[in-house]
Amino acid sequence: MENKEEAVRSSDEIHVRLVLAGNPHTSPSAFKKLAEDPSEKVRSRLAANPRLPEEIFKILVKDEDPDVRISVGENPNAPDHILESLAKDESEDVRLAIATVSTIPLHLLKALAEDDNMFVASNAKKTLEEIDAKSDAK
Repeated sequence: MENKEEAVRSSDEIHVRLVLAGNPHTSPSAFKKLAEDPSEKVRSRLAANPRLPEEIFKILVKDEDPDVRISVGENPNAPDHILESLAKDESEDVRLAIATVSTIPLHLLKALAEDDNMFVASNAKKTLEEIDAKSDAK
């Protein structure tokens, strides 16, 4: 019986941390603690939070889990220098995800269009074409 109660409590605790990580009104000190959370899901949710302070971006961009780094790159408020780091990430999955984000600086998309990985390069070229098509339509 105790194991089931522990599992429920653990699940509830993760849920609370997920809610805190996604809440833009969470305090900076809580953000810092959540950046070191053992759950990759919590860190990914935190990385997507639009109100993240730069110091937390700096922690999460070095996260061991590629999904967390992908969430950092998809955050519309990620600073350019953080995005530059992700565009050179060792993980092809991270670079592939970044190559599909139309809000990252054009010079990074152009660099990704020259990536050694053909899927990364192809996605970056496609994103650049979509951006060009939108600007032509205006």
